[in-house]
Amino acid sequence: MPLISLKDATVVVLGGSSGIGLATAQGAQAQGARVIITGRSAEKLHAAQAVLGNSARTVVLDVADEAGTRSLFQELDHLDHIFITAGTLVRDTHLSPESATLRPAMDTRFLGALYAAKYGAPKIRGGGSITFMSGTAARRPLSGAAVASASCGAVESFARALAIDLAPIRVNIIQPGFVDTPLLDALLGSQRNEILAAAAARLPVKRIGTADEVADAVLFLMRNGYVTGITLTIDGGGLLV
Repeated sequence: MPLISLKDATVVVLGGSSGIGLATAQGAQAQGARVIITGRSAEKLHAAQAVLGNSARTVVLDVADEAGTRSLFQELDHLDHIFITAGTLVRDTHLSPESATLRPAMDTRFLGALYAAKYGAPKIRGGGSITFMSGTAARRPLSGAAVASASCGAVESFARALAIDLAPIRVNIIQPGFVDTPLLDALLGSQRNEILAAAAARLPVKRIGTADEVADAVLFLMRNGYVTGITLTIDGGGLLV
């Protein structure tokens, strides 16, 4: 059976205003898809619109907002593929922060995935897919970020269950390692270059990944109709070392 074409498909990227999400939207658009991207920042969405052009639709949305997510999908007659990138890293050494401070690390990634699937799946046409994003922390936990690490594992288990429950909609996970995106600027601050250089030196490929490389893997999961229930790791061999 041939690969699924993205021409004239509707692709929704939740968390698509920059980084991996924006690269995926660009890649889908280049293959003829109509893209809808969301993000929390109107300013970032405006910048993304300039990259994608007026044919793309942008929506201000926090994926942890159930009502907002429901409203987005209710407005659509149908769609073909959903990709959600959203995740939040909260430092929680010894679980010392207040519980309310820890919740976004789980709410953004897991509840965001839940709402996207709950309200998006009924609108997905035959041959469609949902792709969630976790991270290698699901297998190699981040020290001092236990809840964020747990959110990666939770969304992977969720995806495998949905691959059965929502079939024939295909549900998969993309699991990136170190990827050069604007998110790292905020997370690593002034130590960014030093930390990434050290990480690159440890990797078998001797470099950090790019948003385009992860986006290419997401597009593969959208287009290959025989792949469901998997976690696809894109980490330059990081889990091997």
